[in-house]
Amino acid sequence: MGAMGVTERVTAGKGWAAFGRALLAVVCLQAVLLGPAGASNDFLTLGQDRGPVAMASSLEFWLDSQGNTPVEKIEAGADTLPFAAVKSGQPHLLDNGALWLRFDALVQSSQVHWKIEVPESGIDKITLYYRTSLGRWVVQQAGDSQAISTWPQPGRYPILSLSHEVGQKVRYYLRVEHARIPYSALPRAVTDAQVTTARQLEHLLLGAYFGLAALITVLALINAAAYRDWGFATYAIYMATLAGSQGAFTGVTGLYVWPELPALNNMAVVLLPLTAAAAALWFVRTVITPKRFSRALDWLIVALMALLPLVALVDVAFPTAESFALINIMISSSMVILLMVVGVAMFEGDRHARWIALGFLPIIVAALFPLLRNYGVLASSFLTQNALILGSAIEAPILFYALLRRVTQRREPKMRAITLRTTDPLTGLGSSRLLTSKLQQALRTAERYQQPCALLIINLSNLATLQQQHGREAGDRAMVLAASRIQALAPDTDTVSRVGDSLFAWLMEGPMTSNSVNHVATKILTSGLRPSNQLPEADPLQFHVAIGYMADPSRLALIQPQVWLTRMVQEAKDMNDGSRKAIRLVQL
Repeated sequence: MGAMGVTERVTAGKGWAAFGRALLAVVCLQAVLLGPAGASNDFLTLGQDRGPVAMASSLEFWLDSQGNTPVEKIEAGADTLPFAAVKSGQPHLLDNGALWLRFDALVQSSQVHWKIEVPESGIDKITLYYRTSLGRWVVQQAGDSQAISTWPQPGRYPILSLSHEVGQKVRYYLRVEHARIPYSALPRAVTDAQVTTARQLEHLLLGAYFGLAALITVLALINAAAYRDWGFATYAIYMATLAGSQGAFTGVTGLYVWPELPALNNMAVVLLPLTAAAAALWFVRTVITPKRFSRALDWLIVALMALLPLVALVDVAFPTAESFALINIMISSSMVILLMVVGVAMFEGDRHARWIALGFLPIIVAALFPLLRNYGVLASSFLTQNALILGSAIEAPILFYALLRRVTQRREPKMRAITLRTTDPLTGLGSSRLLTSKLQQALRTAERYQQPCALLIINLSNLATLQQQHGREAGDRAMVLAASRIQALAPDTDTVSRVGDSLFAWLMEGPMTSNSVNHVATKILTSGLRPSNQLPEADPLQFHVAIGYMADPSRLALIQPQVWLTRMVQEAKDMNDGSRKAIRLVQL
């Protein structure tokens, strides 16, 4: 029994020892997995992959609050400086400091040239350091504070080359300077082929956007001049300034417009967006006219329109974190006031306000992304960089359509008044004024080409009888029916007009003879004899036709259009003397 007890105690002791070793292994593994971030990060292995390589797991960061630590000191203090693992989307407010990122990378193939890109335009300055195998520093710089010609690879955002040495792990230090706006963009590794493909795609998309903006701006200016409409004029200004601000945001202006004047980059990023916001308020004030609803609201818009560019100029002269915060607050306030004005107009029943609201909705939603990034709520992303371009591309045609509707509806009464001066409201035919003008032109043309000219006056002789028997409404239907039948017989080159209560005129142009004109008159008489269910008892239309025919073109210069028309109208009226002859030819 004693031997068995000793054996059991030895076995138990071995079991506890094994359990202790296993527990110690688990604790050590946990310490490795959850230990200091600097020890857990992997180095970046770059082979022959063609796609972008995310670097978040390989990056460590340290915030230099003073911004004056040289890279040699960073390298010397690699084990003592508090570098920590990078968290994707974590914003850093640098102000006058600098953000240091470090990573190790190993290039495995000499056939692929690797680079790192920081996919965010507008970075003040970014510097990449690494040592060659000989111990020499390689330094590359890019950013908005640098002329494009000094960038390692010109573009909208920084692209820096990695070491070409194959099979050797290299430590890189990336220094970021970016004042006032929280910085959260992370670099990624890309190949030359990937950079080329991305450049071609972004040039295509950005070219399409700026081409659309330029086209709409030009069309708006043309419509402003054609319609003398301030709505189109302010819209053109708004679209031009908005496109300019997008050029500044995306780095297009810095790359193509002023590549050697980097000082303009930060100025444009402030001036152009605030000018675009002021132009948007001006456009809404012109189209909506808020003075109709509230003078206080109208004065608020005017004050904000003047204040926005003024604050931008002050910020350009004295850039501070406080002035930048004020700019964001003013842009946000402009959006709120714009929505307020459009909302009040919709509530008051403005028929154009809903289209203006629909047009501004995409750009206001899109503007939230860069604003929330500026406030430090959102990290840098595709939407913070490009949402405004997408929103503007949707907004532009909607607002242009809204302006066309507005101009069309405003011009309808004027066009109707103009039309009534030259058109008979009952039959839709031309009026006597139009006929006189056409008659003068026809006489000049006939004289120039030495060809005859004819004017037919057609009298609906039984109009009075129809009105007496069936009422005035039946008489109006008879006139409309007569007009449609006469118009159906006339070619497009001729002019048919109403010149009296029961009288129509047909101006014939082109080669003709007296027989051909007489044949036309006969067809008019025949058309009136066709019964129609539009008239009571299917009564026929009885026409009398007086033909004024000028056979000798040399005498056309002696004829006055109004005199000729008056004489032929009298000839048609004289045919109601009980004579059975329905066609009368008057040689002039």
